[in-house]
Amino acid sequence: MHQRMEGSLRSKTLTRPYGFLDWAGDSGFKFTLGSSSHLILCWVSSDDYAGLHHGLCDLRERQGLPRAFEFHFARNSDTVRAAFFASLPTLPWEAATLLVNKQTLPGEFRKMREPVFYGHFLGYLLALAPLSILTVKRLLVDESQRRSELLLGIRAAMSPVLRARGLGRTPKVSGQPAREWDGLQVADMLAGAVAESESGERGYVQNLDRLCVYHYELDK
Repeated sequence: MHQRMEGSLRSKTLTRPYGFLDWAGDSGFKFTLGSSSHLILCWVSSDDYAGLHHGLCDLRERQGLPRAFEFHFARNSDTVRAAFFASLPTLPWEAATLLVNKQTLPGEFRKMREPVFYGHFLGYLLALAPLSILTVKRLLVDESQRRSELLLGIRAAMSPVLRARGLGRTPKVSGQPAREWDGLQVADMLAGAVAESESGERGYVQNLDRLCVYHYELDK
């Protein structure tokens, strides 16, 4: 797990077919009533998505899981989690996550509408993440609706940041069920693992060298 500097990237990157976005946590600030203390955004992509998919299918088979089994951090057992993260280094993927401590955010964030709230932090992540991860044709989001106000907010947040970084075309954004896309399941598992590692519990992400973890800083 490490941060990568922009200058280390190649000047040209290949466009990947899919990017996947998911998060752990929520936009609420009622911490005593169950709102999450942190928000973790995770963007995943692969230069061999078929290889990623087949690798997770093989994992399901080895673990005796149904073919349609969904890897979901909050719902999976510790045994499934351990097997998933043990296999992940052998599969083709890259990811960037942003860790936000909501307890330190100023009052104006509490007034933001949900699309603006998530869009703000997505824009921050996109300004830092390696271009190789971000250069995708389609961005799939774990969302029940193919098009929604939240998805429009995500697209609006992406466009200026990616253009400023030299990507002329903003990915098409659509909502998709995570149960049908292994890339979304990887994003969910990584976001949940980063959230758990922040609380000092099991360190599932400690040895994942293709995971970039950034922390939100107010002075940026």
